[in-house]
Amino acid sequence: MSTNQNELLKAAAKSGLTLGLIGIILTLLIYFINAKLLANMWVGITILIVSLALVVMFGVAYRKQVGGYLSFKEAFLYSLVLLLVAGLIGQSFNYLLFNVIDPDLPQLVTDAALDNTERMLEKFNVPDEEMDKALERTESQMANQYKISGVAKAYLYSIVIYAVISLITGAIIKRRNPEETI
Repeated sequence: MSTNQNELLKAAAKSGLTLGLIGIILTLLIYFINAKLLANMWVGITILIVSLALVVMFGVAYRKQVGGYLSFKEAFLYSLVLLLVAGLIGQSFNYLLFNVIDPDLPQLVTDAALDNTERMLEKFNVPDEEMDKALERTESQMANQYKISGVAKAYLYSIVIYAVISLITGAIIKRRNPEETI
């Protein structure tokens, strides 16, 4: 591995640590304001948008730090490492929050998710029988989500999502040096 790639990985890991800590702070703020908001889809989408903006912001700052140019490969790798580190930190903290800090939280969030799902299905006039099946599926999925196996599985699935996000953010962050030949 070249020195430049080592520096890129170190910078990405450092930014990932920062994003992971920001994620922990946001999760704690939401938890202290109203823990039921942890099951709110719009809160999750807002956090995702903020996280994406931060990935791009960190990537652009790194690009400027290394001279203003970054290949797509480098931008992709930077984003991917950043997201892998931040995701690992976030999943680890969530496991601690839901299993050590507040063991009652999984049931609270599951109940809130079921309420949210039921309200949404009612808006779409879903028949009672289908609604009951959907609620059972939701409850079954949520039951394992907070166990170590569920957290590990979620992180593994997230790797694919991180790769797709890194393709997008890498395309945004990259800037080809016009002096380099193709």
